[in-house]
Order: sequence, then C-alpha cells, then structure tokens
Amino acid sequence: MESTDVLPAEKVAFVAYNIGIYESVQKFGGLITSGKISNGTDVNKVAELLQDTSAFYDADMMASLINAMLYHSKNLTIGKVTPDQVTYVLRQLKASGVSLP
Repeated sequence: MESTDVLPAEKVAFVAYNIGIYESVQKFGGLITSGKISNGTDVNKVAELLQDTSAFYDADMMASLINAMLYHSKNLTIGKVTPDQVTYVLRQLKASGVSLP
C-alpha cells in the first residue's frame, strides 16, 4: 500500500492531469447544457464563461473515474488511485498556487 506522503511523481502527475480533465469536462458540460456555449460562441466569451464557472471536487468520484479508466487501459504503472491520494494531489495543487475551491 502506497502512503500519500510519498506518492511517486508519475502518479501525482497522472492524478493532477485527470483532475484538470475532470474540471474541464464539468465546466464545459455545464455551460453547454445550460445553453451558454453554442456553435457560434466567440472564443473570448467562452474563456470568460469558463473563468467565471465553478466546479466541484469530490475525491471519491474522481478516484472512481480514474480507476475505471485505469482498469480499461490496463495501466500497470499507476495502479489503483485512492480518494486520499486524490485529496493529497488536490492539496499539493492548491499549495503550488493552482486555483481550486
């Protein structure tokens, strides 16, 4: 069992990348389904809307999504991701200045 105090750099990077994907999908999906972004929306307007849109971060949900992806890709390098590891990476991102709630 890996300690969250000493996660390998590749696992931290992988989880951080997937947190970014999770956030992007959540924000874009919300804006598209609410009708705020459509086919003809100006790029500057999209950027403004994304900046003003919040996302929620649920470590259990993110770990489950990442693990489902890992299972289907048969990735042996990363292994399984726990909610505690996701929380650890979220804290590291915040500590490094990434804007997260």
